[in-house]
Order: sequence, then C-alpha cells, then structure tokens
Amino acid sequence: MKKILFAFLISLLFVQTISAVSMKEDADVFTYNDALEAFSNKNYGRSLKLCEDAVLQRKQKMLAQIKVIEDAVEPLEVKKAGDRLTDVKAVLLSRDEYEAVRLIEFYERKKGEDFFENSLNKVLLYLESIIVYPEAQKLMGDVYKIEGEYEFAELYYREALKNAQVLDVPDEKYDILYLLAEISALENRQEELEVRLLSILADDKVYGDRAFVRSMTRTIRQNKKDSLNKYINLYRSESYYMMKAYSQLAEYYLDVEDLEKALTFSGLHVITGLTKIISIIEKRNINFEYKGLESVLFECSLYPNLVQWGTDNELWKGFYDFAVIARKNDCYLFANSLLNVLAEYCPEEYYRKASVLLLK
Repeated sequence: MKKILFAFLISLLFVQTISAVSMKEDADVFTYNDALEAFSNKNYGRSLKLCEDAVLQRKQKMLAQIKVIEDAVEPLEVKKAGDRLTDVKAVLLSRDEYEAVRLIEFYERKKGEDFFENSLNKVLLYLESIIVYPEAQKLMGDVYKIEGEYEFAELYYREALKNAQVLDVPDEKYDILYLLAEISALENRQEELEVRLLSILADDKVYGDRAFVRSMTRTIRQNKKDSLNKYINLYRSESYYMMKAYSQLAEYYLDVEDLEKALTFSGLHVITGLTKIISIIEKRNINFEYKGLESVLFECSLYPNLVQWGTDNELWKGFYDFAVIARKNDCYLFANSLLNVLAEYCPEEYYRKASVLLLK
C-alpha cells in the first residue's frame, strides 16, 4: 500500500511539474487571450499593453527553446548523427537530453512529422520563424484602428501580414488583407483600395479561372428569358472567403463606371453566396428539391440564421445590386427576371420592396 501511495505521489508530482512548465511556456498565449478579453471589454489601453507583453514573451520563449536544442546538439557525438531527426533524437536520449527531445517531439506533434521531413535543420528554421506573434500584431492594429490611428494600424497589419505564414489559423491572413483594404477605404485611397481587394483574390482559383469567368459573363450577356435560370443552374463557387472582396470590387467598379468588371464581380458575389446557402439547405433538408432560384430563396426564408448569414454577407443587397448592374450593362431581360424573383422571394423585406419599385 505504501509503495502504491509513493508511486502515486511521484506521478502526481511529475504531472504538476509538466503542468507548471507548460503554463510557463504558454505565458504568451495566456497574455494574448487576456488582451483579446480586454479588447472585447473596450479596455484598449490594457489590450495594447498585453499585446506588447505577449510579443515579448513569444520572442523570449522561442529564443530559449532554440538555445536548448542548439546546446544539446552542439557536442561532436550528436553532430556525427547528421541532420536526420530520428538519428539525432536517439543520440540525444542516450545523453539524457530529455528537454531537447521533448521540444522537438512537441513540434512534431503540432505540425505533423512530415512537416519537418525528418530534418533537424528544418525544426530549427521553423522555431526561428515563429519568434514573431502575428495574432498579437493584428490585435494591436485593431486597437489603433478603433482609436482612429490608421497609420499605426496599417503598420501593425503589415507586420502581421508579413508573418502570416506562422498564423495558427492560416485563413486569418484574409482578415488582415480585408482590414488593410478597410483602412484604404476609410482614408479614401481608392486606387490602393482596388489593389488591396484584388490582392485578396491572388490565390482564388475561381477568379483565376479566366475561362469560367468569361463563360459566366457571356451567359449574363446573352440576355434571354432563360438566361437567369441558365446562370443559376450552371455556375457554382466555393470561394467563401472572397465574397466580401467580390462585393466591394463590384461597388468600386460601379462607382468608377467600369460596368464590365462590376458585372463580373457582382456575379461572382451572388453565385458564391448562393452556393453556400444551397449546400447548407441540402444538409438540413434531405427532401429539398432544387427548382431554380425561387426554390432556394423560399427554403432559405424558413431558416432565420441563414437569412441573417445572407444579411451579414450582403447577399440580399448583392442580388439587388446584381440586377441594377445588369441593367446598366443593357441586360434588361436578365435583370428583370432576377428582380421578379427577388420581388416575391427575397428573404429580406427591404430588397424585396426595392425590387418591386425598380420593376415599375
């Protein structure tokens, strides 16, 4: 019984030691989370200070971890093992360099063993790359933007974007790009706004497929009675992160009277939003039968959170604007077919009424 109790106490002590080490190593993450909470509570000065602390803690942590590994692999015996991680770890364990092995295996679990290609050098290069803390830099930009300090906000957003390759959530880089575009809009730097919105689409396979885009626009310009149904049935896009860029570019090109581009981006916006809504409806209602745009909008109206998603992503406005832009491109049959559907089935009352008025 005493032996069991002794073993339990040793095990408990070990767990507490690991937990203490883990908490110390995660100090930067805890500080950043406190900064997020301060920001949500509108305590912007505290949030900024905590972000600065988190950035410093991240740097100190990574430099310390790099030193542990570099010191452990410095002896000649370890160097003779070469660059292969499996060989290096075996030698390190034989030399009781448990902390270095623990760190290496932590990042192997985090990124996946294949990420480092069994290379010690690639582990060290990765650790050097994550000395920065782009999430904290982005939050500092958010603080300065709210305070109206756009120059400083842009500075930190640029830094966060430069370090985007180490974001825990890679797609967060699009949020940063949108924020930079927002600053351009706030400061009325229109040409820069266009460039920044287009930069969001740099990796967009849908917009990058020129044949798809030309076909989509050609279908609209056929301007026949069945052009709307043909358009809605033929085209789909899952570039959901790009929806806001499509919408804002459509508005930009409409303002500068580049009607061809306005039509393209407006079309991409609505077809992407529609693709998302159809995919959600089909998951929620296995008996849903697609019968054109009318059936989708009617079914969507049965789900308040879906209607809200459309509002949040300016989809109902986007459909209405699409009709307006189609008219300006002399595609009256296409535009009026869309307006007739919106006038009866648009889930948002404002654009349902607006469509009725535009048809008169």
